[in-house]
Amino acid sequence: MEIDTQNNFYGDKMYELAKKLFPLCRSITGKGLRDSLYILNEFLGERERERERERERLSIHSIPSGTSVYDWVVPDEWEINDAYIITPDGEKICNFKENNLYIVNYSEGINKELSLEELQQHLYSMENMPDAIPYVTSYYERRWGFCISHEQRKKLKNGIYKVFIDAKHYSDGVLNYADLIIPSTQNNSEEILISTYLCHPSLANNELSGPIVAIYLIKWLLAQKERKYTYRFVIVPETIGSIVYINQHLEQLQQFVKAGFVLSCVGDDKQYSLIHSPYENTLADKVAMHVLKNKVNFKEYTFIDRGSDERQYCSPLVGLPVVGICRTKYGNYKEYHTSKDDLNVISPQGLQGAFEAMQEIILNLEINEYYKSTTICEPNLGKRGLYQTINIQYAGSVSWAFLGYCDGKNDVLDIANILKIPAYELKEVINALKLHGLIK
Repeated sequence: MEIDTQNNFYGDKMYELAKKLFPLCRSITGKGLRDSLYILNEFLGERERERERERERLSIHSIPSGTSVYDWVVPDEWEINDAYIITPDGEKICNFKENNLYIVNYSEGINKELSLEELQQHLYSMENMPDAIPYVTSYYERRWGFCISHEQRKKLKNGIYKVFIDAKHYSDGVLNYADLIIPSTQNNSEEILISTYLCHPSLANNELSGPIVAIYLIKWLLAQKERKYTYRFVIVPETIGSIVYINQHLEQLQQFVKAGFVLSCVGDDKQYSLIHSPYENTLADKVAMHVLKNKVNFKEYTFIDRGSDERQYCSPLVGLPVVGICRTKYGNYKEYHTSKDDLNVISPQGLQGAFEAMQEIILNLEINEYYKSTTICEPNLGKRGLYQTINIQYAGSVSWAFLGYCDGKNDVLDIANILKIPAYELKEVINALKLHGLIK
C-alpha cells in the first residue's frame, strides 16, 4: 500500500461528485437519501465487468418506520415536493425549488392563509448571519416551518400570507442506510470501521465531504493487493442511522472492530481536527494523533466536544474504539448549518487533504504490530547490509534505531513517535529485519 496523490487529481474528482450530489434534498429518510446512495453506487460501479460492479457496490438496507431501536423509534418516511410563501403583494418567497434549505426539514404539509403575526411563529432566521438561510430540522415532533434570511424577514410587511407545503409522512415507509465490507486478504477478521452520514440537504462540507472521501477510500482499498484488516464502511443518516446500525450489528462490532473513524466536515482546507474517544486511549486515538498532530492548524478535542456519530459508537454500553475526524470541526466554521455551507466552503485541495490523511491512518494501521528482537545485544547489521561497515564518523541507521525499541512493549506507532517519523515509512525497515530474522 502507498499514498495515492496524483497532484490533486482525486480532489478534483471528489469535488465534481460533490457538485452532482449538492442539489438533492436529503433528510433522515426518503427519496433524497436514496437517490444520493444510488449516485454513490453508480460511481463505485464504474467497472468493466458486471461481477466486479456487484462486489464493489454498497449494500443498501431498509428499516421499516416504527421499528424500535433501543430508546428510539425509526420515524415515518418523509416526502416533499414543493413549498413556498406568497406575500400580500403576490411575491413568492421561501421557494423550496430555489433552495431546499427554505423548508424546515421534515415539515408536515399545509395549505392556508394567515397573518404575519401568525406566520412569524413558524419562521426561523439568524440575526448573527442576516444574509444566510439557516438549516433547521424537526424530526421527532410534527410541525411546519420555513427558514429565511434575517434580512428578508425584517422586510416582511403586515397582511395576509399564503403558505403552502406539499409534504407527507408515511408510517409504512423506511429508513435507508448503506454499508460495504472489504475483506482482509490475510483472512483477518479484525475490522477497521469508517462511518459517515448522508442526511442533510444542500450543505457541502457538513454533508457531502464525508461520504465522498469515504467512497474514494473504498476505491483505493479495493485496488490494494494486500490488506491486513477487514474494512467496514458505513453510510447512515446521522444519529438515528448509527443507532439503527449498532442495533443490528452490535455483537459483531464489539467483537471485531479494532479502530474506527467517523468522517464529518472533511472538505475545507483550513484545519485538521480530532475528536477523541472518551478516555483517549484507543488505537484509533493513537493512530489519528500520530498522523494529524503535524498537520496545518491541527486541533484536538475531548469527547465532551463530540457531536456526530462518535456519540453513538462510543456510548457507554457500546464502547467502540472510535474517534471523529474533521478538517475544521463541525460548529467551528461560520457557514456551518446555513446556506453559506455551499460548494465554496469545500475545495479539491481540502478533500484531497482529508483523503490523504485517511490513507496515512490506514497505512499506519496496516504496518502496526508489536515486535521483539530475536538476538541478545545488538545484532551485526553490517554483515547483513543494514548498517555501514566503515566507522569514519558516527552514523546510525533507521534499522539500528528501530531495533533499539523492539522489546515487545512498543508497537510500531510508539517507535515511530520516538523516532519522529511516519510509521508507514518504516515498512521497508521492518520487512528487511523480518527477512533476516532479527525481529518477530
